[in-house]
Amino acid sequence: MAEDWARWQGHVVDGEFRLDRYLGGTEHSGVFLTEFGGRPAVLKLQPEQSRAEWGAGLSHPHLIRIYRTARCRLDDTLLTYIVMEYGDEVLSQVISERALTSQEARETLLPVLDALAYLHQEGFVHGHLKPSNILAAGERLKIATDGIFKSGETASSGARGPYDAPETTSGPVTPAADVWALGVTLVEILTQQLPVQNGTPVLPETLPGEFREIAVHCLDPDPERRWSLSDISEALSPAKPAPRPVLAMPAPRAEAEPDEPRFSPRNYVMAAIGVLVILAVFAVTFVFRPRTAVTPSGAAPPEASREAKPIAPAPGEEKPSPAGKVRGRVATEVKPDIPRKARETIQGTVKVRVTVRVDASGKVVEAKLDTPRVSRYFANASLQAARRWRFNPPTVEGRAVASSWILEFDLSRSTTAVHSRQIS
Repeated sequence: MAEDWARWQGHVVDGEFRLDRYLGGTEHSGVFLTEFGGRPAVLKLQPEQSRAEWGAGLSHPHLIRIYRTARCRLDDTLLTYIVMEYGDEVLSQVISERALTSQEARETLLPVLDALAYLHQEGFVHGHLKPSNILAAGERLKIATDGIFKSGETASSGARGPYDAPETTSGPVTPAADVWALGVTLVEILTQQLPVQNGTPVLPETLPGEFREIAVHCLDPDPERRWSLSDISEALSPAKPAPRPVLAMPAPRAEAEPDEPRFSPRNYVMAAIGVLVILAVFAVTFVFRPRTAVTPSGAAPPEASREAKPIAPAPGEEKPSPAGKVRGRVATEVKPDIPRKARETIQGTVKVRVTVRVDASGKVVEAKLDTPRVSRYFANASLQAARRWRFNPPTVEGRAVASSWILEFDLSRSTTAVHSRQIS
């Protein structure tokens, strides 16, 4: 039925939701752009009764909101429709073009873990976690929840994909199934490859070593041995020491623990001798170092100190640093060109930060996106604008020098606010 969904573009559902643009679909559902409360929204049509009403009762900052779910009739066809929050970018589209960096993957996983923990606490299992269900909505990363399961529910029969845990073929869906899907998703976003071949986990060689331990424990065929969400969160913590390399699937190869360090009496003697030597060197250094005159309280400072005092700049002048450096200034400011239609998709404020390198003539020679999760469309528009900025370059002892700046664009439905600061 996938090729038939588009024929309803332009129709109005329940006299309220116009199907403005067909976004795509499968045999089981078709997705359209619509509006809800004057804002862009997504409407999904599907023939079977939906489990979306369960998601409609949930509220979490990293879950796509479900506004409405009901039955409708289009051309004598009885359908279920779901109206959901609009996501301006889907993770699957990003990784079709490039793999995420380790830092981007870490920043993606943390809000997903938070959302899954909330679902499990409420007695639900996502059951369909994969890159196509992870979206950017405004400034937040969110996961879609229009097909969640109640924990312990048996999934409908049918072919299983790589994101489906092995036990869901014949047993109930549990939180451990989401951990499996998370492991598959993690490997895919970092390598653009699926880590499951004929139902067997196989880690790509290109998977960064710092994530191998997580992937191994998420993709254990035994759900009882899989890590919990808190285990994964702990492994992602920057304070956690680097894991030992994992060489085999599905479980890491055991490695001998290093012996505890031992100190013999000889060790203590040598350590004591070392301390004495250090103290002796310190004493000699202190005795023979040049003495610095101490200025009594209230006395006039020496000449060198007077010269080091900052001098207040004259009105309209840039304040020089002690090294004779005068900071640069923005000469030409360019805002991103965002059409009205694109602005109408913004919910709240989209913040885009760009770092630019500027040569000694004040021209931007490099612009780099410094915001990990933002719509590709708004990111590209901001980068194009940043490259057109011009600066009065900083000077050192009267000579113009290169510099670096951070440009921040705050995009809303009506305006674009701009902030800039020199960082070097």
